Amino acid sequence: MATYLFYPRRADGVSLTFIAEAADDDADALELAAEIASAHACVGVFVWEPAAAAEGKDRFIGEVARRDGETWHEKMPAGASVSA
Repeated sequence: MATYLFYPRRADGVSLTFIAEAADDDADALELAAEIASAHACVGVFVWEPAAAAEGKDRFIGEVARRDGETWHEKMPAGASVSA
């Protein structure tokens, strides 16, 4: 299981905290993000996989957003990453 970082975000786009949880894969991480979004007073949750090594790059998995009480997933293309 890999560790993923979940960043609940407010309506203004700001994320004040993060949650670290293990998930089997990216799809499971996005499902967990949907649970986090529905359990917190937030408009969405960004999902990242932290770099495995110091010289590596964090990988943006996607975002789960709440719209009218429902959630939708937006996944990044394969191989997308951001410098740590």
